[in-house]
Amino acid sequence: MNTPPPLPTTPNASSQEDVFVYLSRPLLGKNGRPLAGTEGMTLHQIEDDVLRGGRFRIFRYNFSLVIISFQRSSGIQYIRSGHGPGAHAWPWTLLSMVVGWWGIPWGIFFTIHTLYTNCMGGKDVTRELLAAVLGPQRAADVMAQALKPQADILLWLLRIFVLLIPVSIFAAIASVEHSHHR
Repeated sequence: MNTPPPLPTTPNASSQEDVFVYLSRPLLGKNGRPLAGTEGMTLHQIEDDVLRGGRFRIFRYNFSLVIISFQRSSGIQYIRSGHGPGAHAWPWTLLSMVVGWWGIPWGIFFTIHTLYTNCMGGKDVTRELLAAVLGPQRAADVMAQALKPQADILLWLLRIFVLLIPVSIFAAIASVEHSHHR
């Protein structure tokens, strides 16, 4: 298993002990609570988990109201190593499939972009988040050593489900066309 890079001196730390104290704290979001998925973890534990394949991700969703369409991002979600993003991608994708298409003209484009992003596991923001918290050099070192996330059956099922939609529509149209020609 990979080991974290040596601890750097940070602008807020005057000694190696200060760095250890810093890494012993939780990763808090803007609301002062731990980021989703990091509950009970210190920065050091998060860093170690990222080395084993954990990732911070955001998922897209969109909704439309006839002439206006909105595309938004979920909050940052930490997906621990050994877990895949599929379970987190499904709700946002289904929401977009139900209420995203209906805006003219952007609803369909936003929905296709949302489906693509979520089917690829969401947007990985690990490097950027670690750079903001640990510093750019340490984040780059961690990401260079980090394992790729594990394959996720729920994400593959989502991809299959999304791909079956146009196939089903095409089959329905072909069936109707075939029945009209009889």
